[in-house]
Amino acid sequence: MTEPDGNNKMDTQQNKLLSSNRREFLQTATGVAGLTTFGTIGLATAKNDNSSQLSDDPFTLGVASGDPLPDSVVLWTRLAPEPLQADGGMPDKKVPVAWKVATRENMQQVVKDGTTHARPEHAHSVHVEPEGLESNTEYYYQFRVGEDTSPVGRTKTAPAPDSDIDELNFAFASCQNYPSGYYTSHQHLAEEELDMVFHLGDYIYEGGRRAH
Repeated sequence: MTEPDGNNKMDTQQNKLLSSNRREFLQTATGVAGLTTFGTIGLATAKNDNSSQLSDDPFTLGVASGDPLPDSVVLWTRLAPEPLQADGGMPDKKVPVAWKVATRENMQQVVKDGTTHARPEHAHSVHVEPEGLESNTEYYYQFRVGEDTSPVGRTKTAPAPDSDIDELNFAFASCQNYPSGYYTSHQHLAEEELDMVFHLGDYIYEGGRRAH
């Protein structure tokens, strides 16, 4: 999974995944890797935590998912009320983040939920890996901080290793530079019935911020 705050956030997790041989190409290629939707419906079920309430929307960077397995998938977000600042506009403290996974886009029929912490040493990004999900199944997910809820994301687990795959629909995105063009293609990707999306190339690291 690519994230905008550096590559050192998942080193420990990636080593664990690689050591257990969980990233075989054919296995990954049969799930959805990184489809992100920006819906606004759904309310988290966790209790309100006024101590973690932020003055502005912390979910300006949206949500993402990837690295699907038959029984789990990685869910990501980063708290950043001011995304162009180095610290994202976040206080120098850990912040509790509630999350949940449901079978419906309105976040009803919750199948997994919990709470994690967004920590300043990780640029207040979080990676959640719910387990015990059904294989080859579409899910919806959402994060919450205090009374602020993230967009609803859509993801999909990989098929079981012994299942037969008759068709595979995939897309790829490459060399994305936000100031240089529009991201309407991403909207179309999110609306397609895809099994997988590969993110290739330079992504957003090829240039600095331009003055206007």
